[in-house]
Amino acid sequence: MLADLIVRVSIDRASDEAVKLWALASAQYPADHGLVQDAATTTIIEVASAFALNARRALEILPPDLRFKLRQSRWDGDADAVGERVADFRDALNRIIHAQTLRVVFSAATPGHSSLRDGALVVPWILAATDRRELASIDPFALAHAFLYEVFPVLLKGLRQRATARSTSAAKAKRKPASPSS
Repeated sequence: MLADLIVRVSIDRASDEAVKLWALASAQYPADHGLVQDAATTTIIEVASAFALNARRALEILPPDLRFKLRQSRWDGDADAVGERVADFRDALNRIIHAQTLRVVFSAATPGHSSLRDGALVVPWILAATDRRELASIDPFALAHAFLYEVFPVLLKGLRQRATARSTSAAKAKRKPASPSS
């Protein structure tokens, strides 16, 4: 029961961080303002890290062979991708959690899509490298999207199934006749 509470808290926190990551990865940042870019970089790394830890903990209730893909991009940043483009949700989480290098990539907004007069930057990638994996590109919007639209519903279903199984076991234990005393 305590394990389910821990998982529930992790799901709640991962959900909150996924929404923040969605917003940060959808924003446009001023091309000529380093202070804003520095603050955004720090916040994106903090949010992505908190998200990854909590989402990974929540995934523990699901079968390890159940895979989710990073499919939905917000920006076209193909030119700025470095190394492998991580497509697996669990792999992306593990790379962020174990990162020895974690960087935010800013790219110029597509011409005609900038909402800022002097040009805008967007964040199409987070770069992560671990002691065992080379630098690779993770799409932060795709990560948030995969969680909110694919992983989150499966996690809630998993929690309901665990609660139902626990209730069924408890009901069977109550109906079990007492063993005769000697």
